[in-house]
Amino acid sequence: MGAFSIKGDKVIWMTVVMFALISVVAVFSSSSFLASSQGTSKLVIFLEQIKSVLVGLSALFICYLIPMRWYRNLAFVYFGICVAMLLMLYIPPFQARINGAVRGIKIASHTIQPFEFAKVGMVLYLARAIEKWEDSLDTYKDFFLKIALPIFAVCGLIVSNSVSSTLLVGGISMLVLVFMEIRWKYIFAMMGVILLAGGLMYGIYTVAFKGSQEKLDTPVGKIFNRFGTVESRFESFKTDEEEEVDKESKRQSENAMVAISEGGLFGKGPGNSTQRYSLSMAFSDFIFAFIVEEYGLMGGSLIIALYIVLLFRCIRLTTRCRTSFTSALVTGLAYMIIIQAFIHILVNVRLIPITGQTLPLVSHGGTAYLAMSGAVGIILSVNKQLDKQDMMEASRLSVENQQIGNNEIKPEDNN
Repeated sequence: MGAFSIKGDKVIWMTVVMFALISVVAVFSSSSFLASSQGTSKLVIFLEQIKSVLVGLSALFICYLIPMRWYRNLAFVYFGICVAMLLMLYIPPFQARINGAVRGIKIASHTIQPFEFAKVGMVLYLARAIEKWEDSLDTYKDFFLKIALPIFAVCGLIVSNSVSSTLLVGGISMLVLVFMEIRWKYIFAMMGVILLAGGLMYGIYTVAFKGSQEKLDTPVGKIFNRFGTVESRFESFKTDEEEEVDKESKRQSENAMVAISEGGLFGKGPGNSTQRYSLSMAFSDFIFAFIVEEYGLMGGSLIIALYIVLLFRCIRLTTRCRTSFTSALVTGLAYMIIIQAFIHILVNVRLIPITGQTLPLVSHGGTAYLAMSGAVGIILSVNKQLDKQDMMEASRLSVENQQIGNNEIKPEDNN
């Protein structure tokens, strides 16, 4: 038996390893505020992040080893599990509050954030659905039942606890549909429904629930609870006055800008950040700003370059895909990682309001790191299959050429 070897795009493998190293170093250095608030030490958080990274890399490797036919056959099953986990967010015994919202579910002694798995599940579902029904989406009814309705269901289950995650899932879904050349009239109709539903929900919030915490605490009011948060974050983003609704968001954003401005070209150096003591989410929501403070513009540019490299390697991979399933799968997962990364960066440089989206494969956290690592593992699994198919095709052509060459050799005439 031959020695086991890692296959797939070596550049993607190297990018993931670099992200893992950056994550461990950055989280350890930025965790002063977290350690103080939890009454623990930075060493404990450091060991937690190493554990998260190792679990994430293990998930990546397992997803890499799983044959592509398994993803195709189990796509709908995984999507169903994701929907079930989202439904558990509405069952009180399973609810876990994170940053003022129900974003996790408690299973045994662990807290899981279903949103992260739902992002991957949505892409898997769309990839399989498009492949399975691409020749039967002749009417809007078919498109609505097989494509649009599952997207609406997932977004509807997420929106009451995270508007930004809802927009991210919806946006990625739209990009997959556009990339896979679904009819534009269907996509525009779907966008119209989304805008109408969003406007209707905001209107109900404004008329019936805005300004009344008592009403927002009712079972129906909780559906609209995050609209107030979104509204306050927009207010804090667009005004420089002191009476903004969400002063904490304003302070976080300003501290992030201070961290970036103090970083300069080469940064203050590892362990020399000052904003980590006041930037409470430096280890997650604002880790890019923290990295720029300690490693400067050069460090921030390296992070951006790594994501761009990952994106272009995935685009290159899609040009080799032979089925709509693999093409949609790689496209959706790549967009998921890259779009979330740049949303995080844009928040950190204060170009858009705070969203709460972490930096993929870098920020502190178990579920997010696990889900994103699994997504990269799926991409590498597609890559491995394509490499295998290319080798088989090259071998077949080689045999055929050899046979043609043998047929052209004529026996000598002995007469």
